[in-house]
Amino acid sequence: MSIATPAFIRIRSTPTRRAVVGGVGMSLLAGRGRAAEFYDGKTLVIICGYNPGGGVDLGTRLIARHIGAFLPGAPRVIVQNMEGAGGIVAANHLYNQASRDGLTLAVPGRDWILKPLLGFKNARFDPVGFNYIGSSGANNDIAMAHRDTGVANAADLRAAARPVLFGGLPGMTLNTAVPRVFELLGWPVKVIAGYANTSRIVQAIEQREVDAIYTAGVTFARRKDLTDGGIVRPIFQSVPLVPGVATADSMVPEKDRPLMALAHGQLSLGLPLTAPPGAPPERVAMLRAAFMAMARDPAFIAQAEQIDEPTGAPLSGEAIQSGVADMVATITPATVEAYSRL
Repeated sequence: MSIATPAFIRIRSTPTRRAVVGGVGMSLLAGRGRAAEFYDGKTLVIICGYNPGGGVDLGTRLIARHIGAFLPGAPRVIVQNMEGAGGIVAANHLYNQASRDGLTLAVPGRDWILKPLLGFKNARFDPVGFNYIGSSGANNDIAMAHRDTGVANAADLRAAARPVLFGGLPGMTLNTAVPRVFELLGWPVKVIAGYANTSRIVQAIEQREVDAIYTAGVTFARRKDLTDGGIVRPIFQSVPLVPGVATADSMVPEKDRPLMALAHGQLSLGLPLTAPPGAPPERVAMLRAAFMAMARDPAFIAQAEQIDEPTGAPLSGEAIQSGVADMVATITPATVEAYSRL
């Protein structure tokens, strides 16, 4: 089984706001005035697919705090939490029920786009049907284990005398799928799924119900007491950003790396802001231009760094749209079968 790496992941472009706007075509530019008039005095709702206080919620509220200033008409922006099924509830709502007038967007989460193609019957949307607005960049997920386990690195995990218990969300979310790859390969790892959200898993680690979690670094943005105090320690990560910490990919044999790539799913897309199908093209273009301008604004970058959201290489809506199409093209019955064994 071979899983291709989409071209936009290998070479990530960072177009300027002028380039983004200039590329939408004359017909969309003609609609700029109409879009500006439309947003004036309106309220833009961004649906968050997770509970208040978690990493996805922090990222969503960061966008909501800034994007209105970059939209013509400067609309008011509010966040509505709609948690459930690892972002699938929010994605279903955006695709099937939300208004298509450009006033309802969503950040369903970090691991939801491919679910309909991986056998999730409750995922009722076509991934390529959305209008993707933008993302602040690819995320680094990291496994953190409680110090009481004695596990301080990947070698310790492999040699653990008893199974290391990883907390996970319902369904096959990224923080469940990646540890299950190790479990499937015979590592002393066991996944305890069914927690409502990542903040609840962090609490379970503190209470010693479970030992570890694999999650976006932003999950611990408000729990520096755990990381700085050495109560939890990094043992592996998705990309080599933390010095001295192994990558998940490097920990498995070459033949199993395609399965690890599939388990990581849309990680390369970060936390995408998404519009429903059928949104007016001129408003989608305006939202995309506003997102890219926001992502390069010093005030946004400063606050993003405070919560460990990526900065410096934002993904445009067009790049995400292309990347999703590339990912969908790699899904075959063989990859679905491999994923179903996790």
